Amino acid sequence: MSFDHDLFDTIKTNFARKSSDQLQEIAQADNQDRWSPEAIAAADEVLQDRIAGRAEEPLVAEEEPPPPPTPPDPYSLGFLALGVLGALSGFGAIPVYKFDYGEGPDPDLPVPFGPKMAWLALDTRDTEAVAAALGLEQASAATWAEGVDGAYQSSVFVTPPLADWTLALGTPLFPPERAEDFVKPLLERLSRQFGDAQYFCTHRVVELHVWARARQGRLVRGYGWLGEKGLVLWDEGGQTKEERDLGFRFFDGRSPMIDQTQDTDLTLPNEDNIMQLASAWSLDPTTLNQHYKEPVMGLLGSVAWGESRAGAAILD
Repeated sequence: MSFDHDLFDTIKTNFARKSSDQLQEIAQADNQDRWSPEAIAAADEVLQDRIAGRAEEPLVAEEEPPPPPTPPDPYSLGFLALGVLGALSGFGAIPVYKFDYGEGPDPDLPVPFGPKMAWLALDTRDTEAVAAALGLEQASAATWAEGVDGAYQSSVFVTPPLADWTLALGTPLFPPERAEDFVKPLLERLSRQFGDAQYFCTHRVVELHVWARARQGRLVRGYGWLGEKGLVLWDEGGQTKEERDLGFRFFDGRSPMIDQTQDTDLTLPNEDNIMQLASAWSLDPTTLNQHYKEPVMGLLGSVAWGESRAGAAILD
């Protein structure tokens, strides 16, 4: 290995003031971000000189300099200040996080959901606007764990932004028997405000699977299947490109069921289809924890129209 001999001699002179224990640690170091090859070789040579009697241990060893500071806590005030200074001085962007949730629980990471659930996906990052559009009552800040748990109980949880989307989930979003009478006007109203509004629900016990999408105030697709009764509940608008790309080809429920042993690529809608389409249209809620790592709070509340237990006619 080629050394800078002048640097090597300078380091060796300085290392003569270090203890043998300090030199041993340097000589055995494999972290070249802190110690250069010249420093490691110099430490080893000073040690060998002492072992051979050519050099003596210092009476008072030089104190070891403090280790480099640990990376700053991204939630600390110091890191926030560093981010501001970096922006002002033209350095590269430093992520700055600021949370203010009063005295409530600390925010947590996204919690996946999906099975036995109904939810909306809206093209907006404005959580409060979604809560207002849904008429969320007694809304309060909630962690992901609280929100998802509440959504399964009978509340509605409006998530913090996930990329460009905001989700709203809760059992009150399950439709009554005529899915289109509930979902279509809801999506058309929301899409007039947010541009793109999507609806999904799935319940494996009764094999209820519904998906729909509206853009700019107009429904472009609506489909629902109730496997327990072998019925297509809703089929409006042509299949979207994403449905075709996913190979969705289902029994229509109006013809005699084809023997499953026959050679056919027709299938029945299932829970996996819902998640696949949700991923293609917006977000797969079962994988949120894999893709989003920022702890933020959402809003949890109730909806007046959910008190009548939407979906009871299908699920009970």
